[in-house]
Amino acid sequence: MDLPKKPLAKPKELDELQEIARVATRKELENYERISPEWEKNLTLGTFFDGDDRIFELYIAAERPENAVVISSARVNRKTKNVAVVISNLVRKA
Repeated sequence: MDLPKKPLAKPKELDELQEIARVATRKELENYERISPEWEKNLTLGTFFDGDDRIFELYIAAERPENAVVISSARVNRKTKNVAVVISNLVRKA
């Protein structure tokens, strides 16, 4: 008898850091024009590790990875919880 597989749980720390990044990114995105519906349907979150920093990138996925368009990168330090957000490829509101 096969038992149902349980989904792998994310580490709690990563969830906390992702939430910090999400809040900071949303706040920063308020200063920019909304992304197009075409881009929105392909919006993807990537997570990278760089020493004590966790980098959360929002990007528009493409058929070929080199054609993906990064729209935000939030770097969160896992020890200090400091966050820095960089927005790219979007138009700032006037």
